[in-house]
Amino acid sequence: MAHLTPSHDSRSLFQAARQDLRRFGRITSVLWRHGFGDSSRRAWHAEDADDTPLPEAAGPGIDAAGQPEETAERFRLVLQDLGPTFVKVGQILSTRPDLLPPPFIHALQRLQDDAGSVPFDEIRAVVETSLGAPLDELFASFTSEPLASASMAQAHLATLDDGTEVVVKVQRPGIGTTIRADLDLLRLLARLLEGVIAEMELYAPRDLVSALDDALMAELDFRQEARNLERFRENWADHDRIHVPACIHALTTAEVLTLERLHGQKVTGLAPGSARATEHAELLLELTYRSIFEHGFFHGDPHPGNVFALEDGRLGLIDFGMCGRLSRRQRDLIIGLILSVLAGDSDGIARSLLRMGEPMGHIPMSRFRADIEDIRERYLRRSLQEIDLSAFLDECMQAAQRYRIRIGGDYSILGKSVMTIEGVIRTLAPDFDLVAGTKPYAEQLVKDRFRPDELLQSAMTAALQVGNLVREVPEQLSQVLMDVESGSLEIKARTPDSEALRLELNRQVTRLSGALLGSALIIAAALVLPADPLVWRGMPWLTVLLGLGAAATFWLAFASHLLALGWRKLRITPLLRLFRRR
Repeated sequence: MAHLTPSHDSRSLFQAARQDLRRFGRITSVLWRHGFGDSSRRAWHAEDADDTPLPEAAGPGIDAAGQPEETAERFRLVLQDLGPTFVKVGQILSTRPDLLPPPFIHALQRLQDDAGSVPFDEIRAVVETSLGAPLDELFASFTSEPLASASMAQAHLATLDDGTEVVVKVQRPGIGTTIRADLDLLRLLARLLEGVIAEMELYAPRDLVSALDDALMAELDFRQEARNLERFRENWADHDRIHVPACIHALTTAEVLTLERLHGQKVTGLAPGSARATEHAELLLELTYRSIFEHGFFHGDPHPGNVFALEDGRLGLIDFGMCGRLSRRQRDLIIGLILSVLAGDSDGIARSLLRMGEPMGHIPMSRFRADIEDIRERYLRRSLQEIDLSAFLDECMQAAQRYRIRIGGDYSILGKSVMTIEGVIRTLAPDFDLVAGTKPYAEQLVKDRFRPDELLQSAMTAALQVGNLVREVPEQLSQVLMDVESGSLEIKARTPDSEALRLELNRQVTRLSGALLGSALIIAAALVLPADPLVWRGMPWLTVLLGLGAAATFWLAFASHLLALGWRKLRITPLLRLFRRR
């Protein structure tokens, strides 16, 4: 007798489902422990929320007194407890002031990517398996105690046979499986959010999860970090004050990264305001502007733990897992924004933000310009030393979000990087004039923009675009005329509410049809009952079947009505206003 056994694929499917359910239970437990157990119930009543606090309810939830700082801190702790995937979610969200209010952005910027250390035997196994040789054949010495331990990797000091001191970064065992399972859950959550919340079209959660997927998959492959590091070394090879460690490629794989050891201290260990600290602040400013505008390739996470003051006086950088890239057009748009800011041109700032983002509908430019002018007056009318560039950019991003302008992820990473470096510079040199320090670079950008070779290249690019337009317009116009002549030209007009109106009409017609059909079945049953042809054992079965059909039809119509109410997209803007209170 043949026996049916479950296939490997079905076992894997059930195993994955079981793991997902277990992980979902863990997430729910952490959310509840940190006081978010009642938040979902409150979200459903967001449409009733105006500018008044939510009513008091059982459970911690969102504080009824409206304390976003406390809620933001609890949200940070949730992500911290959930592990590497959610830590990265928080780090990415901290670059998106268009998605979250300032208290949440500030809390997530303090998110620490640390974890307990992995036993040395497991680290040894990863190194030996990945590099294909025993540890004592690969290194002259290898410390068992970790130099640092994070959620995705652990670092150890080691020495090569030639005496070179290195740092070996080793991926935590099993981290890839955990991250992929978490990403699957996040994709499901993103689809649900886009399906039930009206404003999610602007926030694009599926795009956010896709960007997170790309970032995490790149960080899981240390060879990508090695490539980023080598590109940085090439870009700064001619600079005698900025140093990027060398990668030992023979001892680097997807799970193991071996780098030259830097000797020095964290840059924030320097005495604030000292000559050396001010010198490093100036180097950081140069690093920022040259990386962005000259190279189009910048460090995406320059927090103080990744920036070192070396013993020989140079500035050292580590951790190139997250790097940003900017195209020539993106750099030109940023230059336009900077020049508009320095010139105090509100119209230029508004138009630069519009070109940098993706409008999700009609933009009332006069009102948008007025909001930007208000922000400019509040920030750029101060003395140079008092200008807070981070807060200014933060408010500009919020203004863009209010007018449904979605800013791209590259600009968001850039914004976080610049804000982080600004914070480090202000820590190193509290009296450092950032605006005055920026002006020489802005002047150089203007000079470079109007160099003869740059103007010639811009003219050639414009000429090519015009040439393409001249070639394409006659062909497209000819196609339109042919469509008119053949009667196949269609003009489609849509109003913002046309799709919602169409769906509502479909639902109403479906429910009406169900009610009519049910009524017809009831009438038929009443007519058939006196002379039912299917009487068996005293039961008029045709009448019973018609009655059951009527009941089923009415139930389906009622269920359709409930589903239409239940799946109507929520509007969470009133709830978000509570979080945005300062």
